[in-house]
Amino acid sequence: MVLALVRSTSSNPTDEDVYEYGLHLINDILKNIGKTLLNFPNMPELQQIWNVIPGNRLLQEETDYDVKELKRTVNENKARFNGEQLGAFNEVIDSVDNNLGKMIFIHSASGCGKTFVCNTLASAVWSNEDVALCVASSGIAALLLEGGRTAHSRFKIPILALDISIANIKRGTQLSQLLLQTKVVIWDEVPMQHKNAIDSVD
Repeated sequence: MVLALVRSTSSNPTDEDVYEYGLHLINDILKNIGKTLLNFPNMPELQQIWNVIPGNRLLQEETDYDVKELKRTVNENKARFNGEQLGAFNEVIDSVDNNLGKMIFIHSASGCGKTFVCNTLASAVWSNEDVALCVASSGIAALLLEGGRTAHSRFKIPILALDISIANIKRGTQLSQLLLQTKVVIWDEVPMQHKNAIDSVD
């Protein structure tokens, strides 16, 4: 993924370019918590200015998939679905394909394949070159989702979410543009999230 982004500025990037751009991405993440690479003496300093890369980096990350491989994965996974899993899958895909904007809650006991269904749903959306965002209420659950992030990280939810809190997403930013392009949000373990955190995103 880093290599693909660097190629947007150079058709033949060196290993040093890729390494340097990786540092730039780390620096961007640190800025979200009020720090930079300069706060860490053992980290190398950036030698180039990378903010001139065209396009939306977040959108590029969420569309950098092998469509052919995803379609194969979706077909294989659907063949393994039971009736309830297939019904849930079809309900979500129908909402996505027809822009219905439904809020669908998938509930079952642990070990019944919810994550399997969620990952297949995300792959189905990605295979159509659309955006699916996979988030979870905990870091452990996020690791089980393809392309998963915590909801707090993705939506900039305040750590202390009050009933008047709103997510820190500013108009015109790359994140706001990404959300406008998003076809579906898959939020695992959403009942574990505090009501104020969910409302801050809504």
